[in-house]
Amino acid sequence: MTTASVRIALPKLFLWSEPGRIQEYPEAASRAQAGRVYSRTELEREVFDIAATMEFKGGAPRGKGTDGVINSYGIERSGARYRINGINLFEQLPKGVRATSECLELGAAYRDAGTDKDWARRLAHQLLRREPRTRLVIGLGLRGWRLGVDAEGGIPSGALSLTSPTGETLAIAQRNCDGFNALLGDNAELALGPAWRADLTALGAASPVAWEGVQGGTPSTNDLPTALKKALAVFFHIGAFDGGPTSWELDGAGLAEALGIDDLAPLGFEDVPSPAALTDDEAFTRAVRDCAGADGFLIVSQLADRFGELLHVPAQDRAAVLDSFARTAMYHDHLRVLDRHPGQPRMGRGLFGEPGSRRIRIDFTPLTSANQQPRSAAQTSAVVTSSEKQGEER
Repeated sequence: MTTASVRIALPKLFLWSEPGRIQEYPEAASRAQAGRVYSRTELEREVFDIAATMEFKGGAPRGKGTDGVINSYGIERSGARYRINGINLFEQLPKGVRATSECLELGAAYRDAGTDKDWARRLAHQLLRREPRTRLVIGLGLRGWRLGVDAEGGIPSGALSLTSPTGETLAIAQRNCDGFNALLGDNAELALGPAWRADLTALGAASPVAWEGVQGGTPSTNDLPTALKKALAVFFHIGAFDGGPTSWELDGAGLAEALGIDDLAPLGFEDVPSPAALTDDEAFTRAVRDCAGADGFLIVSQLADRFGELLHVPAQDRAAVLDSFARTAMYHDHLRVLDRHPGQPRMGRGLFGEPGSRRIRIDFTPLTSANQQPRSAAQTSAVVTSSEKQGEER
């Protein structure tokens, strides 16, 4: 059975006006009144302090340079899919928008900050909770990728690139950057993050996600490096990156310190240089931790996606790799399935393809890392080939 993905549209990324003005969203959040429902015009004039200078369809006033306002919105249902507009500062209602608790917290941080780094840390935290493309760049940085950009004075400028741990470089182009969308698709759960995952699960959308553009196809990458440099300016401002002058790296301890937190795990990031170095048991343990619900149950399709993501397994092979790992662990009495439940069809494939095992509760005892070696690409290929042969025999 093929798992039906949760389709999520991403609009073009704008954010604030320029990399040197990272205060625009926090300043706007500080003006938002708790409980008040704003029209789009009121939001632009009273909260974002944008004077109306243009008109758009229907003659309603519209401020100049207001494209970034949409990236302050959160999630909405859009036909058969969802749309994540931005970083969830405002929730959309039938007759306007209202500040979220996250917006009010950011606004309070801006008003009460002793230094500009205090509110900038809160803004960085919000970006990591809610902005998928920023999450992807930072998450890859924690996995050993290097960021290429000139950042004199802490303000990113010029060309933007990502270089993998094995040396392949992706130049993030101003138009049609298919390589970035490929990374987004291959690391969909990393880009989504635990905050949006929890919200989607509460809405009944528990399957792995598939990113789309607002008009279909892949998400727009038009002017993407321009927007990403605005987000990255926040992380340069709080001192998250090491290196320079044009090549930068991240490590988990340094990022946590820059954010003023002790643990990156609640943000869905791992404090490791590269998940390619993880053993199967380490990756499985982390995937279980990331995917377990409050009742201890795991949705198997989510678990397969996260486990495969941590091991750099292609998306189409992740279910087979999970099944192979589970069979071996069960044979050696390292894994026991304590309970299983059919869940809902939308949850996708169950363990070993069994529809009665879409949700499981397990007990897992990992081997010590000293007794294991990281999985190689050849081993992954062998698992998939074996699974395919078993399918042919059945």
